Amino acid sequence: MASGNPTGAVLTNYTAASAIPARFALERGAWAGAAALELHHSTPVGDGVTYFARGMGAARNGDIASAKKEMAQLQSIKQGLVEANDDYWAEQTDIQLAAVSAWIGYAQGNKTEAVKSMRSAVEREDGSEKHVAMENRLWPMREILGDLLLSMHEPTQALKEYEASLQTAPHRFRGFYGAAKAAEQAGNRAKDYEKLVALCSHSTAERLELAEAKTYLASK
Repeated sequence: MASGNPTGAVLTNYTAASAIPARFALERGAWAGAAALELHHSTPVGDGVTYFARGMGAARNGDIASAKKEMAQLQSIKQGLVEANDDYWAEQTDIQLAAVSAWIGYAQGNKTEAVKSMRSAVEREDGSEKHVAMENRLWPMREILGDLLLSMHEPTQALKEYEASLQTAPHRFRGFYGAAKAAEQAGNRAKDYEKLVALCSHSTAERLELAEAKTYLASK
């Protein structure tokens, strides 16, 4: 791994190379695929994207040991960034650590600490600017909080987080689907299924979430 991050457009090349396969797995909820992402050592930030995706994939797949190994790699990256006085990326890496830690805590049955850690990640991401080296947030932390709350059978709280996330990260497939599932489980009309179908109106792929949305809408 390189000892530091390049600046400007050069760093963008490295983050994109790591973010594209990470997003492809995470956006589809392909947790096993995310956990198995291949690492191509580049820069601390680029490597951190892969370690984060692998950690989240492992944690959400119930593989706590592997998730903790990815956390250790992220911790090492964070320490190097701190020593290099790269405060911005050190903080972003710490936010990733908090998110992975939250899902490990949830998998281990420590729901209170899981929510606390995930809310910390949300608050810190909300308080930071997106860097030019990232086209978009890799995965909005507030959306991940929504996933966590929904997994804990707290659909009303989850819906609030999904809706807030969609305000800052609009037109996201996972955001619409999460909001619709939360509304449905809370006993409300799942209006975001309509938005999900509209979003995919020109798509030829038939994802399970999209089929679920169409089935729901056809029943109303």
